[in-house]
Amino acid sequence: MKQMFVAACAVVALFGITQISEAHGGMFSRSRGCASSPCASCEAPCAAPCAPVAAPAPIQYEERKIKVMKPVMREKEVDVVICKTVMTEQKYLYNVSVPVTTQEKRKVITSTPKYTEVDTVYTVMVPKIMQKTVQCTTYQVTRENVVECVPVCKTVCVTCVDECGRCYTRRERVTVMENVTRCVVKRIPVVTEQVVNYTVCEPEQRKGKKTVCEFVRTESEILVNVCSYQTQQREGSRMVCSTVNETVKRKVQFCEMVETEQVVRVAVGGGTTACSSPCNDCGAVSTGGHGHRGGGLFSGGLFRRGGGGGCCN
Repeated sequence: MKQMFVAACAVVALFGITQISEAHGGMFSRSRGCASSPCASCEAPCAAPCAPVAAPAPIQYEERKIKVMKPVMREKEVDVVICKTVMTEQKYLYNVSVPVTTQEKRKVITSTPKYTEVDTVYTVMVPKIMQKTVQCTTYQVTRENVVECVPVCKTVCVTCVDECGRCYTRRERVTVMENVTRCVVKRIPVVTEQVVNYTVCEPEQRKGKKTVCEFVRTESEILVNVCSYQTQQREGSRMVCSTVNETVKRKVQFCEMVETEQVVRVAVGGGTTACSSPCNDCGAVSTGGHGHRGGGLFSGGLFRRGGGGGCCN
């Protein structure tokens, strides 16, 4: 449809250009007439110039209907499949453990303490102090002076003679042995006998009484609470989410090319006059004094340079 619309517009434009060309002596005319100079290509020159002509008539227009393709936005309903989320309530069964308390008789054994006094013989350790003679060693300290010979370092004056024979005195360090006295301490052991006390524990049996604890067991029945669990079935409800495909109507817009009629104004005809010059023997029609080329699409109009077979080409 788009190609048809372009072709229709081209035809209308070409038709308008053709009418304008007819009104002005052709699109490719050279605007020369018999009145200006003799035709160069004629076999013989013109006998006389063209006679004056009347003014050309005004161009006339007429309305014509053409068909064009026009885009039109339209609306239509289409079926669309949508995915819809549906919440439904569903019943289900579940088990629960219910605590149940019952009373039962149970036999229990209890222990009761019983205290009694009995005669007993027991042994005790009695301490006793005794004496004995033991040898003790002591040390006696004595001091004694001892003479020893030890080396002693001293400084003495020595007379010497130098190279010139002169005497001089100098000090020199010499070691000599001397006797010195020092005090020495000696420890001499002395053994003596002494009487010392010591403790001896002797066993001794005695009589007495002691308390004895005995546990007496007794059996009795008591009621106790016993907890047990029973399984019970119950019914509940929950919401279940599911997806459902549903077809719905939706309005959509689309573009459609529609053929319509359009009224346009087109130039038709023009003020044409005949040249009274002898050059008109070629049969051409002068258009407003623009030479001997006739108006028209194929006779001196859009696609032709000269007139229609006369002396003026």
